[in-house]
Amino acid sequence: MRHVRGWLSLGLVAITAFVLCLTALAQASGQAGLSGRSPVGVLLLRGQHPFCTASIVNSLRGNLIITAAHCLGRKLASTLMFAPYYDDASAPLGEWQVTGQVFPPGWFHGDVNQDFAFLIVRGDVQARAGAESLGFSLPVPASVRVEAYSLVGRLTICERRPGVIAVAGQHQLSFACPGYAKASSGGPFLTDINQQSGLGTIVGVIGGYQHGGSTSSLSYSSPFGGVLHKLYGSMTRVNADPGSEGLAALLATMGGNLARHDR
Repeated sequence: MRHVRGWLSLGLVAITAFVLCLTALAQASGQAGLSGRSPVGVLLLRGQHPFCTASIVNSLRGNLIITAAHCLGRKLASTLMFAPYYDDASAPLGEWQVTGQVFPPGWFHGDVNQDFAFLIVRGDVQARAGAESLGFSLPVPASVRVEAYSLVGRLTICERRPGVIAVAGQHQLSFACPGYAKASSGGPFLTDINQQSGLGTIVGVIGGYQHGGSTSSLSYSSPFGGVLHKLYGSMTRVNADPGSEGLAALLATMGGNLARHDR
């Protein structure tokens, strides 16, 4: 009888350990799947496939996102939507209409070092999906994690040490990792990711030299420095008071259609 009980006890211990192991694996998998992804999503025209990646950034009204300028045209498309945490044609955190777009001053004068833009969406998407902070691309971080989407809405994540290249007198980050093709433009270069919240600091977005790169295995980002942070500061100050005269001037779009995007 003692022998039978012993085997039963061993069996119960084994089953308990197995269940605990499965639970731990499931929790780890869930955390890995969610970590850092909620504020990152896709840009799409209503009813169509994603064409670029964008990320929510901290703002008082919770409605500010960042992407690559070459993803956009001079004129804001009336059906442009942002879907955070997009997953294979599913938008579990909703689709948010883009109501404004703002470019750095040199972008439409051909400055490849200003390939970034801010978008305003209708509603507090930050409260729904979280937000990343904005940092600087120099000094070059020891490691970055790049998150970006494909045309079918699948997320590619790769983490490693970035490089740097000189473009038009400034330094752009470079990132060698395969899988970043069409719709990856605007994907964030993330550092200092919090292990609990999954949120980090954006120090670049896929864009800049060659609109982000001529191959899917090598990506670039325009520098995140004074120009970006001055624009971000203007956005956050003006957007805090949506009734101010400055908002209309800042959000004035400059005519034209959606720009062609190679990445």
